[in-house]
Amino acid sequence: MARTKTTSKLKNTQPSVSARQIFTTSDANEAYRHFLPLVQAEVPADRAEICRLSIDIVRANVDRGVRAILPRLDLVREKLPLCPIDDVLELPSLALGLVAAAGRIVTAASEREIEARLEKFRPMRDLTLRQLEILADLKLVPRQRVAAIRRGSGPVDSARDGVDIAGMFHEFAEPLDGKHPFSPDYLSIMAEHASWLLVQLRPRGAQQRPSERSPEAVVRDQFWTVIHQRHDHLREAGVAVFGLRQLDAHVPPIGARIPPSAAQPTGTAKPDSTGLAQDAGTELTAAP
Repeated sequence: MARTKTTSKLKNTQPSVSARQIFTTSDANEAYRHFLPLVQAEVPADRAEICRLSIDIVRANVDRGVRAILPRLDLVREKLPLCPIDDVLELPSLALGLVAAAGRIVTAASEREIEARLEKFRPMRDLTLRQLEILADLKLVPRQRVAAIRRGSGPVDSARDGVDIAGMFHEFAEPLDGKHPFSPDYLSIMAEHASWLLVQLRPRGAQQRPSERSPEAVVRDQFWTVIHQRHDHLREAGVAVFGLRQLDAHVPPIGARIPPSAAQPTGTAKPDSTGLAQDAGTELTAAP
C-alpha cells in the first residue's frame, strides 16, 4: 500500500495558516475510505449527480489532465491564485475511490443468470420438500405446514419454499437427526439459492417501482459529483497553462474518449505512488 502526503502552501496575501496535506495513494480501497466522509459531507444524497460515464474513461482523463499541469503549478498559482489546486492534485486518488465505490454496487442479474440458479435450485427444493412430506406422514413434522409449503406455483413461490424448507429442517433438527439424507451444507446451499432468487425475482403482475438508487449507487454518485466539480477547476488550470485552443489536447473533457496514440505522453515516464506516470523531475509538490 503506497501513500504519500505532500505539504502544499497556497500563494496569497493573507497570513500563513496551517499547511494543507495533499492525499495521494495507488490503493483504490484506501482512497475510498479516505474520501468517503468528505464526499458524503459535501454532497447530500438527493443532490448527487448520477454517474453515466465510463469510470475507466473518467479516471484516464483525470490522470492525463493532472499529469499535464504538474510541471506548471507555479504558473497556475500565479494566474489563478484562488484555484483550489490542492483539490485538483487529489483528483487521481479521488478517481481511484470512485473505482472502489462502483465496485461495491450489486447489479441486477440477467435472465440467463437467474435461469442458471433456478436449474440448480429446483431439484434441491423438490427433493427436500418430498422428504418433508414423508416425514409429515411419519408425524415427525407438522403436516399442515408442509402442505402450506407445497401450495402455490411459479419461481417466486418456489424460492419462498426453499427458505421455508430450510427453516423447517433447522427447527426440527434434533428430532430429525439421522432420519434424512441432507447435510447442513446441502440445506445451507439450497437456502442461499432461494434467498438470492427472492432478491432477483419479482412476482407476476407486480408493478415495477420507479428506479431507485441503492445506498452503494448513491455513494458512487457522490464521488462522481465531487470529481466532476474538481475537474472543472482542473480545466481552468489547463486554460491558464495551455490556452483554450490546446486545452482539450492536454486536459481533455472528463468524458472524452482519447485516441490510443494520445493515451500515453511522449518520453520516458515512471509510475509514482499516485498511480500517475510522471516525467522525471516532476514532483507532486506545491511551491510557496
